[in-house]
Amino acid sequence: MQCSHPPVTFFVSLIFATFKYYARPNVVYPEDDGQWDIWGNGLRAEQNRVRLNETLTYLIDNNISDGELLVSINDTEALSPQYMAAMWMATIDQARLAIPTSENAQSTAYPFLQRYSLVVFFIATGGLDYWLYTTFFMSGMHECNWWDLFSVEGAPPDVGFVFGVVCDQEPDGMQDSGAWEKARVVTHLILPPSNGLRGTLPQELHQLRYMKGLQIQMQSGITGTIPSQYGSFKYLSKLVLSYNSLEGGMDFASTLTSLEQLNLEHNHLSGDSIEGGLDFIMQLTNLTNLSLEYNPNITGTIPSFISNLVNLEILALSNNGMHGQLPLAMKDLHSLHSLLLDDNQFSGSVDVLQSLTNLTYVYLEDNRFNDTIDDKFFWNQTSAGSSSNQLTGSLPSLDVAIDSNLEHLSLHSNNITGQIPNLNALRNLTHLDLSLNQFTGELPSSIGQLEKLNYLFAGRNNLTGGLIPSWLQNLTDLSELSLKNRRLSGTIPEWLGVMTNLYFLDLGENELRSTLPESFGNLTKLWVLILNKNKLNGTTGVLNPLLDLETLLIDGNTFSGDADAICARSDTIKFFVADCASDAGIEAEIDCECCTLCCRDENTTCNDQEWLGNHEGIWENSYSRWQWDFGAAGTVSPMIDERI
Repeated sequence: MQCSHPPVTFFVSLIFATFKYYARPNVVYPEDDGQWDIWGNGLRAEQNRVRLNETLTYLIDNNISDGELLVSINDTEALSPQYMAAMWMATIDQARLAIPTSENAQSTAYPFLQRYSLVVFFIATGGLDYWLYTTFFMSGMHECNWWDLFSVEGAPPDVGFVFGVVCDQEPDGMQDSGAWEKARVVTHLILPPSNGLRGTLPQELHQLRYMKGLQIQMQSGITGTIPSQYGSFKYLSKLVLSYNSLEGGMDFASTLTSLEQLNLEHNHLSGDSIEGGLDFIMQLTNLTNLSLEYNPNITGTIPSFISNLVNLEILALSNNGMHGQLPLAMKDLHSLHSLLLDDNQFSGSVDVLQSLTNLTYVYLEDNRFNDTIDDKFFWNQTSAGSSSNQLTGSLPSLDVAIDSNLEHLSLHSNNITGQIPNLNALRNLTHLDLSLNQFTGELPSSIGQLEKLNYLFAGRNNLTGGLIPSWLQNLTDLSELSLKNRRLSGTIPEWLGVMTNLYFLDLGENELRSTLPESFGNLTKLWVLILNKNKLNGTTGVLNPLLDLETLLIDGNTFSGDADAICARSDTIKFFVADCASDAGIEAEIDCECCTLCCRDENTTCNDQEWLGNHEGIWENSYSRWQWDFGAAGTVSPMIDERI
């Protein structure tokens, strides 16, 4: 939460009052000896005319801004951010900085340009109209005071985070620049995320030549290209322009050789590596963090010169349009600990990753890798995601003495065969998804010793059927459990009611019979309950306490009675499928006024789609799901919900 911010509306009215008085084509003014005193500082209008003319002349003659933006002004055209900034600094700004001339440029040029470029940036990105927090921009204070303290959710209450302008009295390179000594120089510009910025990034910002950090993120209103002039930030080590709406290429970054962190993810940027669109990274040998993910127009293959980035620790290329095999050159990335390549079309082997001993977070989901799993590669990770590929082979045996840090193992939708090995050494495992493979044998009871497990999907394999494993009751932290199509038989046990942290339970497409246990009423956190296509019977009364249910599938059973109590909370139910259809004198098995789909046993194609907990896109960012929402294909899609 911000402490305070200046009254922008005052600046807006004051600027436009000044524009109305001064703004004329070619800024040529008639003689006027009157007193212009709306600022309360007693300056004559003539003094301000002179200052404005000198300002515009300096900016044009020195190619600081496009001259057309500073000259082509009339009563019908919109005033450019550059003209507005010049007007403000010349006539309104309380700082009244000296305007650079050929005689005083050494001492006045940089202070003037520093303030001018920040004002242009503020106006060009909607600061006068749209910024939620202005962080004191365009106040009368020195621009190094244009910042504010914010509290951040999750941080201690007594810890504040600075957003805005950050300065340094002795920035890198200043000792050789001839600039004024011991001045306050802007080195970082860090905008609050989701601050309502709207517009394009102005090239004038590159005048801040001592910049070390530029962070403008989560501003969906920021559009256009990244100015090529931003490539002149000689000392820039951190550039974060993620979660915006930027487009175009990234060649500007090729000269930013001091960069250690480059985050351009979640934009509309483009570049084909085969055509040289990623050549800009070749010289960025100081990079430790490179994130270009979620830019679908970044295409081609991972270039072999990736090996130049010997300091790279994080490489994120997820959800782009890339393809091809992993280059052998990746074996030289010995510092790499996080690799995110999911949701592309990469193929071939992952053997090149075996030598990267520091690699702990690997996301390879939704590609076309067709390697064989025949080693302990995954056991060495913290997060290992290789689902929705074409992996074959079997899971290797696991040394019970191994000290594994593995927390997330997602291998669903592959062609992995053989038995699931003993997993009790994976003591830190929280997420296990082995569904949609060709595993055989028993689901090992060692899984019941994984006390931290909160997500278990093991359905749609060739595992041996039988009763619901009793060791599941040890996993009291489970929030999601799917044993779909596991050839399960017998009854649903009463002990299932002790798993009170469940949000998602899928026991569909099995051979379960009898009535629902009374203990089901304890599962009050359930949002999704899938029991369809079993042999269950009785009434649904035990489900009445489940007030948070959003999805309920009970068709393909022989339930009877009515669902009135469930329908009474129809504001929460989004998908409810039951055998409530009647036809040609055949009565419905269950009365349901709020069902979104009514089936009957004779219709074998009713509700024959796959209702699967969606695996796509939900496990990035610490493998935490937000909410479930079923789409037309029956898959669950995540949506933000504040209840978790």
